[in-house]
Amino acid sequence: MRLKREMISYLATKIVRDLTDKGLLDCGEETENVVERIGAIIYGDLHVEDDLNDEVKVLLEKMSEELDKSQIDYRKMFQMVKMKLARERGIIL
Repeated sequence: MRLKREMISYLATKIVRDLTDKGLLDCGEETENVVERIGAIIYGDLHVEDDLNDEVKVLLEKMSEELDKSQIDYRKMFQMVKMKLARERGIIL
């Protein structure tokens, strides 16, 4: 995951604060709960991408001999496979 828990918490707090300041959100007494829920959503979304990355790595490891023989760039193939799987599963990256 590219973001640490502290950064996710900061982003969630910033989102709630900005929306509240603009009058788009009124949490009342539930501000901390809203921040925690937004943080959990961000964390979950990032975790989906991490799981997808792990799956792509496993797939490419199985094909490593073929990739080496064909002299295919691992990074390009990684991105292509990742995008294909994301599209098939309806994951927005």
